[in-house]
Amino acid sequence: MRILLVSNFEGGFQPITVATALSALLQEDGMQVEVLDTYVEGVQESRFAEQDLIAVSIPLFDAVQAAAEVTKIIRRVNPQAHITFFGQHATINASRLAGTYSDSCICGEWEQPLVQLARYLNGDEDCSLEGILTGSGAREGQVVHPYMSRNHFTVPARHMLPPLHKYPQKQINKLLGSDQVVGSTEIARGCHHKCLYCSVYAAYDGKVLLVPDHVVLEDVRSLMAGGMTHLTFIDADFFNAKYHGIKLLRQIHQEFPQLTFDFTTRVDHVLENKEALAEMKQLGLKFITSALEFPSELVLDAVAKETSVSDIEQAVQFLRDTDIMLNPTFIMFNPWTNIDDLTSFRTFVEDNQLSDIIDPIQYETRLYLYKGSPLLRQPSIQSLDLTEHEFHYEWKHPDPEIDELFAEIVTVPEDGIFKRCCLKC
Repeated sequence: MRILLVSNFEGGFQPITVATALSALLQEDGMQVEVLDTYVEGVQESRFAEQDLIAVSIPLFDAVQAAAEVTKIIRRVNPQAHITFFGQHATINASRLAGTYSDSCICGEWEQPLVQLARYLNGDEDCSLEGILTGSGAREGQVVHPYMSRNHFTVPARHMLPPLHKYPQKQINKLLGSDQVVGSTEIARGCHHKCLYCSVYAAYDGKVLLVPDHVVLEDVRSLMAGGMTHLTFIDADFFNAKYHGIKLLRQIHQEFPQLTFDFTTRVDHVLENKEALAEMKQLGLKFITSALEFPSELVLDAVAKETSVSDIEQAVQFLRDTDIMLNPTFIMFNPWTNIDDLTSFRTFVEDNQLSDIIDPIQYETRLYLYKGSPLLRQPSIQSLDLTEHEFHYEWKHPDPEIDELFAEIVTVPEDGIFKRCCLKC
């Protein structure tokens, strides 16, 4: 059984979604598995030939269209291959992908369903295909419940992936003041919070699955062997697993005292965990990424953030006092702001001393209305002028002047990366 795992984009990091799938498949007898990361290695058409199963990872919205396009090439090069998708946005877009671009689509957690699919294609017809939407099922309107096992985690297999130095992180280098070899891992999947714009909520519906201690520790050791100098935890919110996380940080710091790290969390969690954050600072925490969205109560309420502008300002002040850098992200252009709000945003940045640390791309971010977004159920979104596309909707602001302003300033970053709220979107 010849299998190719394909990654197109995973936030500019070495693709852990593919590494976890690879780990599960390598434990099976008779599986010849290869990996292609088109983000680093390009679309190598010859790699698609003579494969029996080609599984394409789409963990992020940015990867969806690229994944759809690469399957067209796969079909041309190898029309006999079974194509499947896996990852967070495979769950969200299963009905749009299966049968149109692929033969199947894995919904929910992917490791075990991918193994079962490979066994089935290899002739074991008794295999369970739980969590897998077939092309015929999608055409018939079937709905597959996402696979959400809690006991399937294995140590990501990174030895077949491009080396870490192939994944430079410009914003991390800027914040830390030196070039870093950045690795990434996760201590949990999913998120307890239900922010309406968030694709983690769309895929996991408030569930959180903890990655066992030994899996995280072994992955960190593997990353260190690969030359890592700084570690990013890519969890949607590190404090979804507070005690799990700080226990792991203590163990990691004891074994690798020079290693620095960062993670993502909400401003209310910053305020609730001041003592823990002070300890984390001593363990190597350099900065926190936090989705501030927009400093407006109207915007925060519209996306069900359950935080306030006062929370944001208090958290910014605490992190400054504690000497933990903040890496803020925003949804600068959204349907609820007006021209005065955009003008006052500059004052907010200056008052909170954020001008030197904000990634310039954050001034250009625009709300993504991906299909499957819980926001699409909100009257404030339904009342907008929406243009439907295959995987998302374009929206027009009620004030055309704001859309004109966005069109004037928006640029495409050199590396093609659009940073948004967290590394799981």
